[in-house]
Amino acid sequence: MKRFLALFGCAVALSAAMPAFADEVTGDWLFDTSKFASNDCQITGRITFKDTKVKNTYTCLFVSEQICGKINGNLYIRVQQSCTAQRIGKQVAIKTKVDKVLERRPDIPFPEDYYLADNFIVELSPKKNEMNGEHYDEQRQLKARFWRDEQLIG
Repeated sequence: MKRFLALFGCAVALSAAMPAFADEVTGDWLFDTSKFASNDCQITGRITFKDTKVKNTYTCLFVSEQICGKINGNLYIRVQQSCTAQRIGKQVAIKTKVDKVLERRPDIPFPEDYYLADNFIVELSPKKNEMNGEHYDEQRQLKARFWRDEQLIG
């Protein structure tokens, strides 16, 4: 009985130490894409997934930044987007809508008319702390990586 209680205690301690997100998509993630436009631009961001009443379906909000170097005129675009996500098995499909361009350098009139929504199809890792796959829009397809925004405890 003592052995069983010791094993049970260890199991409880280990499960308590596991992140709360151990079996779901819900929560905060960081992401980035592979480089594009002569290897001079990249999209990065932070996304938050929230559960809906429909199983394996999420709403999400995120801010992305497209950062380009000298080859592309030091273009910088910060965009607020809303999205829905659907999980089927390990696959997560994220369909987005541009809500607002928060900042664009150089500045242009009506920047929302020129920014294409960032959509993704990714696969959840076995540990549920990373998703890898593809970013796509009407002009390009890039590699994409999402990872949990975990705070280190020190």
